[in-house]
Amino acid sequence: MNNLGLLLNLGVGLAVGIGVNWLADWLPYFRSTVTPPPGKAGWRRGGGVLLISILFAVYLHLSQLFLRAASPAGTWLLWLCFALFLLILVIDLEHRRVLNIVVYPMAVISLALLPLRPDLTFSSALLGGAVGFAIFFALFLLRPGGMGAGDVKLAGLIGLLIGFPGVLVALVSAIILGGVAALLLLIFRRVGLRGTMAYAPYLSIGAMTALIYGQTIVSWYLERLGVL
Repeated sequence: MNNLGLLLNLGVGLAVGIGVNWLADWLPYFRSTVTPPPGKAGWRRGGGVLLISILFAVYLHLSQLFLRAASPAGTWLLWLCFALFLLILVIDLEHRRVLNIVVYPMAVISLALLPLRPDLTFSSALLGGAVGFAIFFALFLLRPGGMGAGDVKLAGLIGLLIGFPGVLVALVSAIILGGVAALLLLIFRRVGLRGTMAYAPYLSIGAMTALIYGQTIVSWYLERLGVL
């Protein structure tokens, strides 16, 4: 094991955890006249965010897939995406909001960084963004109030970051996770039949699943169909 590489990943994980924790407290009140409540959940959730970041750092270091296949630029891009989705997850759980100040700049950054990603073409990114946005916009129209406009924009961003067909892995994973969570909430009577829940966390987890395992899942599925 490369101890220096492990220390580097742990250091980045620690920085991501601290940064996400701070941004999750500050961004929801950006350009707002409302002052963040003293003792906001930042300290209470700090340990959890840092733990997740450190576990991800260890996973990234041990993963033979990424150690063999990913370029240094690919590894840092994966870290950037992980930080983004962790931030979105935390903010949506606490505020039920997907912030434009997070989604729009990241969409621009994702397109600007495409030349550093040999795994993703410009056309694939645009198609992925269009498919992600279209699917969740249709769900948004089918059940008004059941899903926020922020979730629709987040699905489009995920498509830009992952491309097509990987975006389908992200969205299907999110829909399955969200469905299981909704069922559990109903069973334990935390929401009613017409209730709503934060959906961006499941989109974020689905996106991370697709970033890490998307190509493997797509190849497996195509093999079952006899395409490969």
